[in-house]
Amino acid sequence: MMASSIINIQPQNERGHVYRFTPVPQSETDRQNHEHQPLSVSAESTGATSGSDISQNYYTKEIFSISSRACEMIQDFLGLTLLIMLIFLPLYKRLWTPNEDPIPPVFVLNSMYLSNFTTGSGGVAATWDAKFTVTNTNVSCIYFRVIHFTIFYKQNPEDALSVASSYPFYLDKGEYVKLHLKFTNGGIGWENNEPFVENRLVEEMGKDKVKYGSLSFGIQVKVEAIYYGETWVADVLMNPHCEDLKVQFLREKDSGRLANPNRNFSIPIHWKPFSFF
Repeated sequence: MMASSIINIQPQNERGHVYRFTPVPQSETDRQNHEHQPLSVSAESTGATSGSDISQNYYTKEIFSISSRACEMIQDFLGLTLLIMLIFLPLYKRLWTPNEDPIPPVFVLNSMYLSNFTTGSGGVAATWDAKFTVTNTNVSCIYFRVIHFTIFYKQNPEDALSVASSYPFYLDKGEYVKLHLKFTNGGIGWENNEPFVENRLVEEMGKDKVKYGSLSFGIQVKVEAIYYGETWVADVLMNPHCEDLKVQFLREKDSGRLANPNRNFSIPIHWKPFSFF
């Protein structure tokens, strides 16, 4: 009798289950015995991955991919920025920074009139009416963006009496501008931002007026400007100042005029340190 081979077939359905069938007997007797027996089918899971797990893995990989691309873009941007800085910073210093010291403009105090001057227990009250001329003599163009004036007693800028500011303005080469400023301290028009005058200074000014019939003042200016050359642009800082401005009072009056008008200012000036940022 020939040996018969048994074929074990395990089909799967769409859900990944395996069907196992009981082998059919090969002998005639066995076939008859099993004709009336029900077919035995068993199913077991193959552990297939669920749809939610697949989606989670997909989105995780996608996030990692996006993060990697973002990091690469940031690195490229930083590298490009550094390259631009390395190229243009030396070029800026060579082409747009002047080699010579800045040439200052000309500041002139044309006249100054002092009125309503009084001293006493309440401090000092006075009004200084001053006229200035500013001239650009050698630079292609100057933009005066900040210009603050301080008037002080005698030769000490720390003994400030009043402050005033001018509006910003441009001056091309050869042009000039006339400024009319009013300084006040105490009395009508006085503002809280005016400097505080110490009692010892008030007493000294009162005594000097009685003794000499005149008072000596000084003016200091703080200027921030931009110089425009032919092929460069640069920031400058300057501090024009002028002392020994003698105001002679009229006899028995609380007012007086500048005894020596048309005074030129000394102007310390330097380039503002360059800051790339």
